[in-house]
Amino acid sequence: MSSTPNFEEKILYKTHQHWIIPVINSLKLILLVALPLGVVTYFVSGYSWIITTLIFLLISAILVAYDHYLWHHSWLMVGNQKITLLVRNGLWSQYAMNIRYRNIRDSAVSKNSMWGYLFKYGSLFIRSSAQDGDFRAHFVPKVGKIYALVNALSRYNDDERAKFNSIEELHIHHQKSEFGHKEKSESM
Repeated sequence: MSSTPNFEEKILYKTHQHWIIPVINSLKLILLVALPLGVVTYFVSGYSWIITTLIFLLISAILVAYDHYLWHHSWLMVGNQKITLLVRNGLWSQYAMNIRYRNIRDSAVSKNSMWGYLFKYGSLFIRSSAQDGDFRAHFVPKVGKIYALVNALSRYNDDERAKFNSIEELHIHHQKSEFGHKEKSESM
């Protein structure tokens, strides 16, 4: 009997969008929703400024909790067989995509703002050789390291990648394969 290779997906690296994104989104929601509601509540309802402040703080806390929920349930996962992105857009809305390493044609990184350089986040773009479309992940923390990890994994075939259970194993294998060939050619 011939055994088929085991292509079980193993998570090598998993991250959320950069922490600055929910902070900025929460501030926007507070300024666009909670503050106007607080002002309207104060002038229209005739509540005292203490009650209006409490209403403003309650609405702000709900908006921050909502945005944190969306951020916490959105992630980028680098596995040993594919890269997966899941973005939560709302309570009942999400966006998901993945790309297998064998379908990667090209990849790129973009840090196109001062904030991206300052807070060390950027965008990861992966062009697919399949007709499924391209892979894009925005506001990825440590995007340079993830880019290097994706490039290292895309060098191997499915059987070799299936053996990797951690980034450390990939690193050790990569060092042996890259530097092992140089030592053999130098000794000849």
